Amino acid sequence: MDKGSGKRTRATRGRTTRGPVVRVGEIMDPKVVKIGPNEAANVAWSRMQRRSVSHLVVTENGSVRGILSERDLGGRGGEEIRKGRMVQDLMTPRVVSVKSTTTLEQAANLMGGRRISSLPVLDGGRLAGIVTATEVFNELERRSARAAFPGWVPKALKRESGRTPSELVPAHIRLLGADLSKEDRESLRQKLGAKLGKFANSIERISVRVKDVNGPRGGVDQMCQIKVVLSGLPSVVFETQDASLDIAVGRALAGIERAVRQAVQRRRMEPIKVSTRKRRLSGSK
Repeated sequence: MDKGSGKRTRATRGRTTRGPVVRVGEIMDPKVVKIGPNEAANVAWSRMQRRSVSHLVVTENGSVRGILSERDLGGRGGEEIRKGRMVQDLMTPRVVSVKSTTTLEQAANLMGGRRISSLPVLDGGRLAGIVTATEVFNELERRSARAAFPGWVPKALKRESGRTPSELVPAHIRLLGADLSKEDRESLRQKLGAKLGKFANSIERISVRVKDVNGPRGGVDQMCQIKVVLSGLPSVVFETQDASLDIAVGRALAGIERAVRQAVQRRRMEPIKVSTRKRRLSGSK
């Protein structure tokens, strides 16, 4: 019996504890803040503070030359370090980068092994984004605790507004010219669960549309549109497109998470505003 239990344990470990493959392109920040190598270190520090970032990618003639962190600049007390120095004097010139298709596990191993706090994301030599160690490790921890949204829910298990777990929130995926395997669709539902599972009590259903569209340069881009129907709130829609389907889906997931969070937070704040207004009116009488 112990031997049989051991086999079941190993099988379960292979099937259920392993989550979907998550790529860097899904969590990276595509709006990279850049700076030139010949700019002053004080300018770099000011740009970091103004843009609320902890890393700058150093570029020259379209190529990545290095990366500059808050630590490189000495932080808030680093005036003497920055004084009279140029970006190229303080940057890390040997840049370790990843692709948008690199998995989070691979990125985490790379960062941990080399003690790197950020990774530029390069696709075909093009700077596509940047990801930090904090974002990678937080996302890995968060995703490990989220369940996937199902593709179909029986009518007998009709959701109850405000009290429904993610297992009962259907996520419909519609393909228009795009090619997603059964495994890809299941992975997408896992990612939806990872991003939106914490809002399941406020969600009635989710719809995803993936299709081929004409890109801005005459090629074919991949469009991903995610619509979330919320309980007692207007529906939220986020749409984006990119030549890479992984990047398009990743950006759509990140965008819809932000939009749903903002909608839910606004509703949570409403009773506070109403009660405050009532107190003011009662006090004025």
